[in-house]
Amino acid sequence: MFDLLNKKQSNNYSEKLDQLFQPIKTDLCSLESFLNESLASGNADLDKITSYVFKSGGKRLRPAIIIVFIKALNQGKYVSEEQFSIAQAVEMIHTATLLHDDVIDEAETRRGVMTVWKKWGTKSAIITGDYILSRALNKLVKVGSIAVEMFSSVLNELCIGEILQENQKFKVITVDEYINKSERKTAQLFMVGVECAASIMPNTNNLIIKAARGYSLNFGTAFQIIDDILNFKNSKASDLKDGIVTAPVIFAVEEYAQKGDFTLKNLVENGLKSDKDFKHAIKLVLASRGMEKARDLADEYAQRAISSLDVVPDNLYRHILIDLANYTAERVL
Repeated sequence: MFDLLNKKQSNNYSEKLDQLFQPIKTDLCSLESFLNESLASGNADLDKITSYVFKSGGKRLRPAIIIVFIKALNQGKYVSEEQFSIAQAVEMIHTATLLHDDVIDEAETRRGVMTVWKKWGTKSAIITGDYILSRALNKLVKVGSIAVEMFSSVLNELCIGEILQENQKFKVITVDEYINKSERKTAQLFMVGVECAASIMPNTNNLIIKAARGYSLNFGTAFQIIDDILNFKNSKASDLKDGIVTAPVIFAVEEYAQKGDFTLKNLVENGLKSDKDFKHAIKLVLASRGMEKARDLADEYAQRAISSLDVVPDNLYRHILIDLANYTAERVL
């Protein structure tokens, strides 16, 4: 009845999401209209940049999960104006952080197009990111103080996560430290939107809010782990080159250390100073079970997300959430 994801179709993640989110296509179209309206500044130069940013792709995954979760709770009836405001705020904050990240990382392209700082300069990128954050705050103020408080807390966590990542460069951290950083940098932004939207529903309760928090936080963690695995496959281990130690490396270091081999650990902690060292490190990771163990960790968090849905009514939208968690954890296969 709920066979939503035909895995014989495209292996492209964005296309899979389009297929999975077909039942909320109208809601996502409304979201785009609301975003365009909310971001209009009246300044032609700023509007040109924000339009460029929001038309340059993006899966709208975070707001889509909010919409699906709310429809799962109310049997597909509606998404309120306030809940749409929360969905917009999440996407705006996510986009603003990407603009700032691109400046910090000196990334020249994103999603196959030139980044804002590369096209318009660093100042314009930072100012545009700040402007988008201000519009997110505007949406949250209209929802109420609970939304402002919840998002403020998560933004604090996001900043701490970024600082942790910067201070942990070229350090072999533990799995627990890695998960802590990943939750702060990525998963909590997934979480806050769903939790906040669920908390303002009529007749909500602690079990529903706990389910919202559990699904989105665990899904977001699985999503980040998979992204880190894909970085090895699709981006030639650019994270490792920048000194960011992720799950595949952590598990590989542990595996070699159990055999008394500290070559990989020493290469990383010595800063991968030469291209030879970098290539040797990649070879060691790929020769280990690091990628496999990272994939298992992602699946563990995806299953935790699914287990959080026990109190959610059994309907089409609940099954979208289940399929989304399963497919996200499987997209490296």
